[in-house]
Amino acid sequence: MIKEAGWKIKDSKVIDNLHLVTVEMTSTDPYQYSEELHEEMHNELIAHTHRHTVSVDLFTFNHAPTTEDIEEAVVERGFDPKIPDVDRGVIVMYGPNNLEVDGDSNVTRKITAIKTITIGEDDVYEYNAKLHPKEFLELLDMVPIAISKNPTSMSLKGEWLHLYYVNATSTPPEQFFTESFFLYSVRIHKDTGEIRRKGYNKGMPLSSAVTSTLEGFNLISNILAVGVYLDEPRVTVYYMKSSDEEDYVVNVANVDIPYYGTTWENGIKIRTREYTR
Repeated sequence: MIKEAGWKIKDSKVIDNLHLVTVEMTSTDPYQYSEELHEEMHNELIAHTHRHTVSVDLFTFNHAPTTEDIEEAVVERGFDPKIPDVDRGVIVMYGPNNLEVDGDSNVTRKITAIKTITIGEDDVYEYNAKLHPKEFLELLDMVPIAISKNPTSMSLKGEWLHLYYVNATSTPPEQFFTESFFLYSVRIHKDTGEIRRKGYNKGMPLSSAVTSTLEGFNLISNILAVGVYLDEPRVTVYYMKSSDEEDYVVNVANVDIPYYGTTWENGIKIRTREYTR
């Protein structure tokens, strides 16, 4: 629930000709964003806060106060409808690489595509259906099979079209999945229509019996998520580039901070990729 900034009268009484007014004051983050953007952030699992503070205070007047009198009194008492501590505010939680704030504190989403960097391969760009409709539709038109539900975003890696599904409830795209993940990837060969699937689990769900078979796994730390291949003997582990505070990754689906993903096939490390914007 998002709190509205401002003040309101909670109680009012007169004692010995003094007017005692109890006022509730609410301060919120100074950033403003549209309902559409806010819904999109929830649907794409972007971690953020609806930060607010609420205080209640008693004000005494020697006359029946007007709205203007109360407004002046709460301001003199130090009330500010905007939380001044912007360093811990919404822009940090959303990810500074993905959002922009104008002079009026209006927040808008940057349109930069997610870029996958793999040594020895061409960079790959992932296009969001809402942010990059032209590029997204060009890729969608290349899919050689009928799709019952359009993905959230798409990319083309070599001969394979990658369809990504993200939503707040983790409801699987039933055409391809029966079990739930927080993010779904469907790879479809652009010529043959062959399908390969991958689901993403948050954190580190792999057992030590599994990780002990992964070449060089012991060198990885700060693990964020694991990609489970449903049609291949592979696994991908996603992890932060470092443990520095400024590199803290909130959510791998959003890629607000760059991070790495290392993939193993039959326990042999086959590649490491960097995800950024």
